[in-house]
Amino acid sequence: MLRRMIGFTLLVVLMTVAAAPLSAAHDEFRIIGTVTKISSTEIAVKQKDGKVVEMDINKQTKFTRDKKPVKASEVKVGGSVVVDALGDSILDLTVLEVRLVPAITSAK
Repeated sequence: MLRRMIGFTLLVVLMTVAAAPLSAAHDEFRIIGTVTKISSTEIAVKQKDGKVVEMDINKQTKFTRDKKPVKASEVKVGGSVVVDALGDSILDLTVLEVRLVPAITSAK
């Protein structure tokens, strides 16, 4: 009985240690700009510097306006957004949340 408990405890510790790098493997990114493309699986956002960032959308992606949920269909090409995403690099992002915001204007 004691061997089983030690074995089980060791297994739990090893699984926890092995899973830790997986949960910390992604960096957080915030992309602010104008939507250039939107589909059920992807969104592309043009940033102020002119670079377009393409990101994956999945079923867990949230869409909000003024901290209230909205339908994904409310995101339109040309609309201003703030996107929070996770990924290993800017070239491999999965969207956590798309926030619809008022038009982004440049300061003059």
